[in-house]
Amino acid sequence: MTLPLSKIRDLSFKTSIYGIEERIILDIGSCYIKCGLSGEARPRHFISMFLSDEALDDYLGLRPKHQQHFGHECSEVCNEKSNAACHPLEYAELYELDMMRKNHRGQTEEQRFRILEERLSEYLYDVYFKHLLTDPKQRKVIICESPLAPIALKQTIAKVLFEKLQAPSISFTNSHLLALLTTGTATGLVIDCGHLETSVLPIYSSRPMTPFIRTTPRAGKFLSQHLKQLLREKCPISLADNPTDLRIIPESMLTSAFLETIKTRLLFASPLIVNARDNVADEEMNNNYRDLSTSTEVHVEVWLEEEQARGIMAIPGWIRERASECLFTGDEDAQSLTDVILEAVAKAPSDLRRPLVSSMLLIGGTAQLPNLQSRLLQEIKRSLQVNPRWAKLARLADSVRFLDDLTEEDKASLSTAVGFVGGATASRSSGTMMDQDLPTAATAGGREKDRKSSKDKKIYQSSGKVFMPNCRAWIGGSLIGSLKASGPEILRENFNGSVPDWSTASLTTAPAQGQQEAAATPPIVASALAISY
Repeated sequence: MTLPLSKIRDLSFKTSIYGIEERIILDIGSCYIKCGLSGEARPRHFISMFLSDEALDDYLGLRPKHQQHFGHECSEVCNEKSNAACHPLEYAELYELDMMRKNHRGQTEEQRFRILEERLSEYLYDVYFKHLLTDPKQRKVIICESPLAPIALKQTIAKVLFEKLQAPSISFTNSHLLALLTTGTATGLVIDCGHLETSVLPIYSSRPMTPFIRTTPRAGKFLSQHLKQLLREKCPISLADNPTDLRIIPESMLTSAFLETIKTRLLFASPLIVNARDNVADEEMNNNYRDLSTSTEVHVEVWLEEEQARGIMAIPGWIRERASECLFTGDEDAQSLTDVILEAVAKAPSDLRRPLVSSMLLIGGTAQLPNLQSRLLQEIKRSLQVNPRWAKLARLADSVRFLDDLTEEDKASLSTAVGFVGGATASRSSGTMMDQDLPTAATAGGREKDRKSSKDKKIYQSSGKVFMPNCRAWIGGSLIGSLKASGPEILRENFNGSVPDWSTASLTTAPAQGQQEAAATPPIVASALAISY
């Protein structure tokens, strides 16, 4: 009797009803919350930060003045039997990096944190009582945090978990370190390309070198803004009934949710490098991209609210292929991905530079853009060889490598092993039944020789792309939770409204009950060194 695939997948999940040893692992990002229990191979649920206009206005204490549709027809999405207003889903970020200042809606700092606390409370209530079906008072929590996350955000998360959900303890753990632990190594350069920013952090022997961290705003949000400009200027809409009638795409249609759909389904990074020369107009560069593009044009069906008609938006192939070029070109205000990576390597001690560039790891949601890692590898090698700014790092060009990419030696060993297996299979199939049943001394000696050669084979330096880039930090948290280890632990009875941060002096591990504080050892470092191989 064979089980269906859905049932087989469920076997990898532990039950959340019996036993309280498993910890809750939360990766709270600006766009998605990943949740699950420790010891599991992947998050149980991805909770997106999509809100309707009505829900967003409720948080702000406002009322919508008029009803609108964006990108869809009411009869297709809304309930025709109800008279409720139709409000499309909109991409409302949970938080921003500049939470202390007013945003475009004119919200003050106090209003923004009130909205953040209310939204976070609703999401975490769903995590515990709808998705995980567990008692929040019985399980410890491990939170994957960015090293540069606003301290006010961490305090708000702790306040919701302690005061509203009564969690027993919280451990904030570095997401870059957790992601590196999934590779089985303790030293590497972790590149987190997320939605709000891209951060590069060197890690040596499971110790994050936080003073050398480098960031850039060129990430998923920056790519969405660039895509929005390209769609507005280069992608007119033709009416389905009259293809010759071209319209400029309405501003109301270019919502964050619409841009996110286009970005995740149609875009990819081009493997060909086209250098942008000085004093070259954007239109000329666009023509160069158009001439070198081999991608096909894609037609997207949209709904025009004003005309009450369907339209067809044609997205050229060069936009699909070259929209991500904004990540590889930078300026003084927003450096490119290549520059922040090499700058982090240059800031590190000279004896650590080669181990770091030979053990790079790309994580984050934007890292899932097809071909981004291969293109980034080309850009780093080209900058080391051409850009005079990185002349002192030029000798490292031959050592640049991502941890989840197989080396040439690994590929050669793999092809040799496949060829050997294929030859053995062919020889067995061509032999007679008598030859197969009566092994000779020469055959036995050959098998013994094969066993020795297989033992002498070089172990692969990489296991390949096993985990998705946007889940690596969570999986590292699951690994640490299964080892009953974590970062600095905050107990509910000791919470006074403040949380430890890497820049404070309170980064001490909470000793176990009945143990002396001097005997406490950072468990995450010990566990990381124990599992590295």
